[in-house]
Amino acid sequence: MIAASDPQEYVPSGRQQAFRHPGPLESTIKHSKTDVDEFLLNKFEKVSLTETKRSEFWTLRKVPNPKVLQKYSQDSSKNINKSYQHTNYKTRQSDFLDESVSFKTNTDTSLNKLGKRLSDVNSPKFSSKRLSGEGDKSIYEPNKSQIQKQGQDTHFLIKSDPTYMEDELYVNGHTAIWSRGLVNNHDDLDNGRKTICSYTSESVIHQALWCTFYCECPVFEEHIIDLPNLDEPTGNPVEAVCITDLHNIKVFTPKGEDYTVPVPFVIDKIWSTKYGILISKENQSFPKDNIYENRATLFSLAYPLDDICPVVMNQSSNLNIINNNNMTVIYTNDDPSICMIYDSITKQHSVYRIRKVRPDEREFGDKIASISTSQSNKLKSRLSMWDNVNNKYIPSTPLSINGSNIAQTANSRSQSSMAMMSRCQSPAPSSYNSPWPPQTLKVHTSFKNSTVFNKSYFDLSKNASYLRATPTICLDYLWTDNYSVQDSNTAAPASKVFFVDDFVGQKYLCYILESRSQLSIVKVDFSSRNIVFGMLTSISAKDATHIPHLHMLAILEHGGNVTLYSGLNIIGKLHIGGTLAQHTPSPYVRRQTPQVNFSPYPKRSSLLPHIKSTDPQFDEHLLSPVLPNMVPRNPILHMNFAEHDKKVTLNGLIHAIEDRITLKYSDGTFYRITLPSLASTSLVESCLIVMRQILQKDVAATLFCRWYSTKNVIGAKDITSEQEWAMFTNLIFELLGYDDEQLQDSSGEVPVTPSNVIKKQKCSTGTDNDWMYICNSEHRKIKENINFTLKIECTENIVIDDSKNRENIDTRGVLFPYIRQIHFNLHLLYEDLKLNTLRSEELLPLMELLNKLAIDLSLDEYNLHYWLDFPNQAVLKKHSIIPQTELKNINCWQGYSEKPISIFKYIYDLLDGVPLNPYPYLDDICSRSRDILQLCSIISQANNDPNNKYRFAKELNGSNNEDFLQTPLIYNNNSYLEEAVLLMVEMKMTTSFLDTLPYSIYFILYDTLWKCRENPPADWPAEAYFLLWREDLAAEAIKSEKEKTGTTQELVGMYSNTQLEDVMPGIKADFEQVDGMEDIDNSLMKLRFSEDVRVNETRKMLQSSRPVPIVLTQRPDVSDHDFIEEQEKHLYGICIRTMALPVGRGMFTLRTATPVITEPLPAPPLCLTGKAPPRGTTVDLNHIDTPANMNLWPLFHNGVANGLRITPDAHNIDNTWIIFNKCKGSNDLQMEHAGFLLALGLNGHLRNLAFNSTFNYLEKLHEMTSVGVLLGLSAAFRGTAHPCLTKTLAIHVEALLPPTSMELDIPQTLQVAGLLGIGLVYQGTTHRHITEVLLTEIGRPPGPEMENSVDRESYSLAAGLALGLVTLKNGERPSGLSDLNVPDTLHYYMVGGNKRPLTGSQKDKYKTPSFQIREGTSVNLDVTAPGATLALGLMYLGTGNKAIADWMAPPQTQYLLDFVRPDFLLLRTLSRSLILWNEIEPSKDWVESQVPSTIRPYCLVKPCNTVNVDYEAMNQAYCNIVAGACFAMGLKFAGTAEEEAYETLLYFCHMFTSLTGKSIAELAGKSTIETCLNVLLLSVSMVMAGTGNIEIMRLVRHLRRRVGVSSSPVVTYGSHLAIHMALGLLFLGGGRYTLSNSASSVAALICAFYPKFPTHSNDNRYHLQAFRHLYVLAVEARLIIPKEVHLDEISYANLRVVKLDGTVLNVKGPGIIPDLNTLTKVEVNDERYWPVVFERGKNWNLLEKILSTTGYIEVKQRAGCLSYILDKFGYRSQLARTLTHSLVVPWDPSPSSITLFTSDKSVKLFCRYFLSSDNATESCLLEARLKQTLSKITYDAVVRDKLIVIVVYIALVKVILDLENNPCPMNIWQFKIIAKRVMKSDCSNLLSKEIILSLRQEYMKIFDKWEDSMKQVLQRYLQGVLDFSGSTDNLLSKKMSAYVIFFDFPWNCESVTGEFLEIFEKLANSGLCTETVEKIVKVMN
Repeated sequence: MIAASDPQEYVPSGRQQAFRHPGPLESTIKHSKTDVDEFLLNKFEKVSLTETKRSEFWTLRKVPNPKVLQKYSQDSSKNINKSYQHTNYKTRQSDFLDESVSFKTNTDTSLNKLGKRLSDVNSPKFSSKRLSGEGDKSIYEPNKSQIQKQGQDTHFLIKSDPTYMEDELYVNGHTAIWSRGLVNNHDDLDNGRKTICSYTSESVIHQALWCTFYCECPVFEEHIIDLPNLDEPTGNPVEAVCITDLHNIKVFTPKGEDYTVPVPFVIDKIWSTKYGILISKENQSFPKDNIYENRATLFSLAYPLDDICPVVMNQSSNLNIINNNNMTVIYTNDDPSICMIYDSITKQHSVYRIRKVRPDEREFGDKIASISTSQSNKLKSRLSMWDNVNNKYIPSTPLSINGSNIAQTANSRSQSSMAMMSRCQSPAPSSYNSPWPPQTLKVHTSFKNSTVFNKSYFDLSKNASYLRATPTICLDYLWTDNYSVQDSNTAAPASKVFFVDDFVGQKYLCYILESRSQLSIVKVDFSSRNIVFGMLTSISAKDATHIPHLHMLAILEHGGNVTLYSGLNIIGKLHIGGTLAQHTPSPYVRRQTPQVNFSPYPKRSSLLPHIKSTDPQFDEHLLSPVLPNMVPRNPILHMNFAEHDKKVTLNGLIHAIEDRITLKYSDGTFYRITLPSLASTSLVESCLIVMRQILQKDVAATLFCRWYSTKNVIGAKDITSEQEWAMFTNLIFELLGYDDEQLQDSSGEVPVTPSNVIKKQKCSTGTDNDWMYICNSEHRKIKENINFTLKIECTENIVIDDSKNRENIDTRGVLFPYIRQIHFNLHLLYEDLKLNTLRSEELLPLMELLNKLAIDLSLDEYNLHYWLDFPNQAVLKKHSIIPQTELKNINCWQGYSEKPISIFKYIYDLLDGVPLNPYPYLDDICSRSRDILQLCSIISQANNDPNNKYRFAKELNGSNNEDFLQTPLIYNNNSYLEEAVLLMVEMKMTTSFLDTLPYSIYFILYDTLWKCRENPPADWPAEAYFLLWREDLAAEAIKSEKEKTGTTQELVGMYSNTQLEDVMPGIKADFEQVDGMEDIDNSLMKLRFSEDVRVNETRKMLQSSRPVPIVLTQRPDVSDHDFIEEQEKHLYGICIRTMALPVGRGMFTLRTATPVITEPLPAPPLCLTGKAPPRGTTVDLNHIDTPANMNLWPLFHNGVANGLRITPDAHNIDNTWIIFNKCKGSNDLQMEHAGFLLALGLNGHLRNLAFNSTFNYLEKLHEMTSVGVLLGLSAAFRGTAHPCLTKTLAIHVEALLPPTSMELDIPQTLQVAGLLGIGLVYQGTTHRHITEVLLTEIGRPPGPEMENSVDRESYSLAAGLALGLVTLKNGERPSGLSDLNVPDTLHYYMVGGNKRPLTGSQKDKYKTPSFQIREGTSVNLDVTAPGATLALGLMYLGTGNKAIADWMAPPQTQYLLDFVRPDFLLLRTLSRSLILWNEIEPSKDWVESQVPSTIRPYCLVKPCNTVNVDYEAMNQAYCNIVAGACFAMGLKFAGTAEEEAYETLLYFCHMFTSLTGKSIAELAGKSTIETCLNVLLLSVSMVMAGTGNIEIMRLVRHLRRRVGVSSSPVVTYGSHLAIHMALGLLFLGGGRYTLSNSASSVAALICAFYPKFPTHSNDNRYHLQAFRHLYVLAVEARLIIPKEVHLDEISYANLRVVKLDGTVLNVKGPGIIPDLNTLTKVEVNDERYWPVVFERGKNWNLLEKILSTTGYIEVKQRAGCLSYILDKFGYRSQLARTLTHSLVVPWDPSPSSITLFTSDKSVKLFCRYFLSSDNATESCLLEARLKQTLSKITYDAVVRDKLIVIVVYIALVKVILDLENNPCPMNIWQFKIIAKRVMKSDCSNLLSKEIILSLRQEYMKIFDKWEDSMKQVLQRYLQGVLDFSGSTDNLLSKKMSAYVIFFDFPWNCESVTGEFLEIFEKLANSGLCTETVEKIVKVMN
């Protein structure tokens, strides 16, 4: 009997949850007349007259662990195996919800009409989307085979997955509960269950199941539509839970979506399939009317939003709708996609294939020709386009249907287009409730042939049914059960159907017929495309279930016993112990039940001679024949027992998942048991897989059945691995034909079962044989220790003569014909185990088995091979018990090799370049050998032939091994080393895998990796970089991969790590005093500007939220009242500066933080008060006159500065949060919120503002709010020509309205903002109408009446700037504007002339003159010139048009100079430079060259009265021309930190600064000097933006001190504005950002830094102050921040930047690099860090993404180097850098010098405990020498960052140390392979050739000592004598084995006989190396 685990009573976890669940919500709404029936129906459903308990049922399925799911989701999703794999067979099984599977708590056993299906007993097709997001068939089976071989799969899983979980879907009344939990105890994970979701229905739930829908989206592009694969569902998989009542299907997805599908009939049952669900209709649910002749009974639903379609059946090429009420679906399965249908008339079961209807089957004349709905024609045309395109490439063939030839139409589609469109356009999660049927749907038919038979479902001549959708699912007939004839009275459909596979992969379809009490099993073959059904077999059974993981079938017999089968092979009975007494099969049951089935095991009681047939028959596992029938005294216990005439019986086996099943008892009790596994040890598991692959199916099945029943007998649960191996070998020998005595000899002291123990008489006296037994046993190793410790002479091994036990083998054994195959393939397994150090202990037991087989097969060379591996354990010579005549009859095999295959020898020869035959391997058994050999072949460069790339391994079962990689490697132009690394990645090798390899292979692979480590290619996957220990590059590769495949949520997480939070913290409102700059104090700023306090100083200078100190001393002659006025005047002077600070602060804090989304954004106050020390008296502006509302625009700027703190990638900045920040208070708060809105627009967040919210803002008619909204939206939608926004702006720009439009009272400020907004929205589009309107608006006249008489200059300027934006850089391109004469008109506006006739829609309006302004007949240049000049400059930006540039040239004579306003010269010079963009040079000479030679001599010199020169005009012209040229230079080199441009601009800054205090400044006027100085300061700050330049900052600090009454006429509000904007630019975004100099950025900067600054805080006459913030549109992130990958901290590192012209720049990181468009390469080039390279064309996109998000580049420190923070100048690591590049290794380094180089704890501990000298104890010479050697090699490894050398070298040294006392032959191979690799390699290795030669010399010394003692034995070896070891001791055997392996001595060498020279010549010609020949000659002589 087979022992199962102790049963655990099972209670569904949903039951407790349902008990706590409140149930459905009772509706209190009054029901209408039409709802009464449904209402009453629902109420009556809640009433039961027969049941006293609530009805409940549940279903289980297997799901994977989320961790495993994440691990394999990406790999598995790439290669989805569509072929059927029987091992990993997923039963999306449609079982039943009746007594057999899902059950009710009442005792009624009648079939329940509500449904019988158990959904998804095993793995689902698609896991919970909360866990995965990848819908994937192979997602749960990562080991799924890619190649199907010989009809069986090769991946045979023996041990169960320790991480699997069970899902439970529990239904009770109105409630369904989905829970999940781990059920196994193989690990330490929590096994508790977790409720995923609870679902509640208004009516009683009749059925609940899991299913997978597929959401298909229509594709309208004709060229990408291909013929769909009808065998597989298309679209995105959506897992769902379906819950049904009588009339509705409710679908719930894990994402929160829910759908309600009303069904127009009573639902009988639903079934999950591969293509959605099938819905069966209850009988007589259609109205009995003659109209519905073709009513269907089975329907399909592909997606909840699709139509419910009838299902058609294909029989004999005839398609007919299934409209037979006698046909009932009882089972569905999705892989393979089949169903079973029961016919109640014929009483037969049939199997059908479920597939999609093919396109050619839909080409019928009566198919729906068009869709006539109430939808728009546009939608209809889209749908028809889809129909036509979809059908274009589908071949149409006429199909004869019931004798009628139906013509085809071109209107075929797989599903309702209307449904598809609605699905594609459906909004976010919501519930869809649609009436049935849709009233607007009309179905039309078109016929070419009118002859249509009446019964065809294509007959639509009668009125359309309410279900007339096109069928999408077709059932193909496959097979019918004609053998199981049921009685007509008791016939019923099968109560349970399932698939099962056996041990060898054969599939069976099983179903239980309760009427016949039998299990029908039919063999099914899925190997070909057609499913083939074999013979049907019946077994008497009460119930049965499959055990998927064990590939078994559990059958419940009528007597209550459970028997296990594998296919049709019986395994044994299952012992179930540990249940309650009443649940144990009783004698009473045995007497009352006829024994219709017999057990393979005899009953113990039947063997007794006195037993009669009437006596109770006890089973073996009964503990007692007597049951506790007496009535218990405790009445509480009595309730557990049934009445005496009703015995509790086991009546069901259900819920089989992995290796667990549930036992169902008749009293409603359930037990969950676990069946034992096939194997517990990995060695037995591997051997079983070998047997399964090589043996015939019937033989392998016999072996597996015998093994399972042998291993899992009662009492064998806790056997050791040694005992299990002994059991396995005994079984193998038994099946091979060995007799029992031999088995006992070979089995050792391990008893298999207690019955096998031979009871022996105790002996009191010992003999010598006892001692010899110990010496020859497994404990013989104690002999050497006893020899050494007790100093006694121990006799040699006595070889016991066992010939008396040797008898002939029984050649009739089941496995005997395959004995050679078994031996050879187990030998391959043996060699493969050598490559896994974790399984090295398994080599010896497997060798002993192979050794015995090799002896009996007379394979001497194999015996010798095993002896060389294990000299003391292997038996060299014994008598074979297989007769020679029988050896000839043994099956020979194609891949058999007469000479033993040695993996180490093969690798050694491969590295040596010896021509080799392919190495044989078995898939999944020798995969490690195959992978290592292929890598070694590439590494050894033996693989130069591209056609022979992977031919060093040949699969034994005949197929080529080309498919061993799931995706072939195609990497061109890679070196062989890089190819090897990529191959390792493809083989899924990791560092943990490499650690399990022998250290020689470990060394070879790491040597390859080490050589690629310095500069690996940039496009490798992250796994490759992890292998190279380049975690820095791996981090970048992971980012790059996530960019390509990651979802939005993953990307959010990727760029929101902890380090980013430090640099860009969240904004919180818990500061006592908020100043708006709290986010600046972070690690990045401290790192970038660590040497001084410039950041704190900047923060202090931009502080505007605290009272300013008023430090004045009251003179004795000044009264208190006068002193207060004096204080307030001084405060007013400071307040002018304070009001100018917010714009600069906005630059300083730009994009530095993310808001807390649950709180409004805290705004710092704008404080215009002071404090007078020492008492801190508050000083207000109460006693002096100040301008009214002077703080309105400063408050606006304050709001902008606050809003600009939010980063553009901050999430959840949606409409709700924006409205949440709306102020509800004073006007001041409204002004700040207006600026806040502009800031959101500049950063792109205003795109999220809803349209109605925009309207709400604008309807308030708050001027500043409207300005912020319009400008913000325009900036957010820049360059998009957004039509909706255009309409919004047009309302505020009168020129865009039609002439008959209503006159609106729009403030001038709002019109100006709207004009520039139009320019931003249409930037670069050259839109003709917009261009024409803006051109006209530049010269807009004043009027009519009082309109357009204020701030006309700013209006004209805005129109000019907008025109420049619209036509940006398009001046010379043909853009359809030539007839507008734009340049000519602009020139006219610039230089003047007579007024031209007005154009545009509003021309008639201006016939009424202005009442306030009188202009002459000439154009007013003071108004039009600035805008026109800049428009020309932007229009021809960078074109180099000399003609246009000459218009801008400054006047050459004094006379002409008088015709141009001096400040216009600044703009003309700027525009001229913009046109001649490429001629701008960063030099003083270029600036001076812009000044005409006629002006230059009279500039800034003392006036001379003798010359008639207007010095004022000359000097003003000079200052403005220089300022304009410098402004252009600042734009050209903005953000570049160009040194020459910086020095040039700084020179002019200092020059103009010095002029401010000199009298010579009066020549040009101090206001001119001040304006030019402001422009120069902004220009130099643009060049050095983001650098925090200290020189400019000093200049700013000097200039900002000019406050008070004395400076007020010159140093205005505008001056302070410009000065602090310059300061903000220096620290743009906290030093994270700089400026771009692209065309659009230049235009934005001109708008922001327009060189006409306001004179007071409310001055908008010449330039709207809101435009000052448009610099944000030119901001660019180019900051690279190195971050140490191990410490996760930012650090310093030197960067090397290569420009396109080859110029090389060095940047200290964190630092700003030049514009990416000018670069070709960026790399980390620092001797302290490993290089990281970004190259254009390779991984350039990754660099762009990094710069636009966090800016982090992960770097990794080199060995011995410290960061610049710890070692700024490198003094501490100077020694390290010297030694790292030194070729000399010190002879005896100290451990302290080693630990300085590394931070690795393991290395430090190694030095501390192994290399440090202990003065207390004197070490011997050998120990001192060893310590010195290890110190030297450790030092070299640590200094050169190759730590793995330490492991390899210690292993090699240990081999030498053990060579004298305990030589290990395996380790000799390790040294030989390493030595061959190092000596053959040309380039530098991890180990130098000198080290290998020194180690080899050590070996030679030891071997030379041995030669004399081994000479005689070696001669016998060379001569081929096999009994040479008979007279040697164990140590000598090991020595000889090591010697033979080291020198490659050949066995049985024919060349060793003859004379000396003759032997030498023969050996030299035999291919042996010279050293081996010398040794052989020396031994033979």
